[in-house]
Amino acid sequence: MNKKLMAVAVAGALTAPGLAVAQVGGSPGVSLYGRLDTAVMIQKFSTDGSGAIPELKKNDIFSPGNALGVRGREDLGGGTAAWFQLESGVWPDGRLDSAATSGQHFGGRNSAVGFSSAGGDVLFGIWDSPYKVAYGTANLVTSGGFASSGIIMGNGDTTGALPNAQCTNTVSNGSGSVTVGANGVCVTESSGNNASWSRRNNNSIQYWSPVFSGVQFKLATALANYQSADSSPTASGVQKPKYYSGNVTYARGPLALAAGYESHVGFRPGSTAAGTANPKDNALQIGAKWDFGLGQVGAGYEQLKYNDNGSPGGAGANAGQGGMKVPSAVVNGRINAGPGAVWASYSKSQGGKSCTTANMTINNAACGVQAKMTVVGYDYVMSKRTKMFAAYAKIDNGWNGTVGSNYYYIAGPAAQGNAVGRGTSGALIAGTDVTTFSLGIQHSF
Repeated sequence: MNKKLMAVAVAGALTAPGLAVAQVGGSPGVSLYGRLDTAVMIQKFSTDGSGAIPELKKNDIFSPGNALGVRGREDLGGGTAAWFQLESGVWPDGRLDSAATSGQHFGGRNSAVGFSSAGGDVLFGIWDSPYKVAYGTANLVTSGGFASSGIIMGNGDTTGALPNAQCTNTVSNGSGSVTVGANGVCVTESSGNNASWSRRNNNSIQYWSPVFSGVQFKLATALANYQSADSSPTASGVQKPKYYSGNVTYARGPLALAAGYESHVGFRPGSTAAGTANPKDNALQIGAKWDFGLGQVGAGYEQLKYNDNGSPGGAGANAGQGGMKVPSAVVNGRINAGPGAVWASYSKSQGGKSCTTANMTINNAACGVQAKMTVVGYDYVMSKRTKMFAAYAKIDNGWNGTVGSNYYYIAGPAAQGNAVGRGTSGALIAGTDVTTFSLGIQHSF
């Protein structure tokens, strides 16, 4: 395979939304790469929807999406090559949480072993889903963790193995050990959220096609790496999680297009109605970007569909949630200004539609409750690898008098938590609006 074409295909596939990474293709050898993105954040949390938690103001040093990695490639002859990538999260502010301590083993972010040939690439490891990668076409926000993907779009971001109802997946910050679930069944990795669509999945197998006239497609699945010790982990049957993800992208000249589809089976096992152990949820998105020379504009739309897994009221983590649709959209843009660029983004979720149960919630989304996120910022480019940025962001979470949405930033910083530990918990109380001012610096190498 022509080396230049292979480099374009593989490097494009390795680019996750909001994270600039180096190229895998090219000369054989091993290289070090990374990105540090750290900012001073001044935040204001409104009272929650029910008025139970007072307004809170606090400051933080936030380091979103930072990474340190090594990658290498070896030509095997006949147009075939083997490559690897090991990438781990890093925290310049010294954060001590599961995301940081998981670095006891190097990896945890996009890490895999793969093979390249004229027919494309195949990889095995932990990697962003093709559906998640498709967000990158419409997304033009690359500073401070303010991109809509994984926040409003996708109903959250998550990393881990396919969901397992039998495992608590409690990871010790001190030792990295995993607490075994009540039924004595667990996986070696913590499982990901069962309702989010911006996913990085353990045990992934992916295929990336070559680029033909600007068109490329990617396909992925992941293996459920456990065997149930109980024939009925839910009251309605055996949980059998399955995952399939794919995208098609086009990039040529000033125009870029993307479409993504993903299917989850058995991610949200129900326990109160027969036949709800393995409900099928699916998501569809489209996105576009146009480069007009002085800047870029992008837009995306998606619809998440959670099928009925039984009415709420069951016991424990396997209680049914019901089903609903969640449509969301984003528009954003960048325009060159002085030594940098002004950028802005507006994303909105219509809230849950066609709900099978009134006032139900799934992850951050609530039935009939809208949520929106507005961001405005400026990048001051200091060099090819370094820039400073300033940003204003506002997340408006809705409340209908009973339930509300609770969309929040990926990986923190900690929200207002609860009435006792205000500011110490990563959770955001439903119906809370969040206003953020941020001043930061980003360096890639």
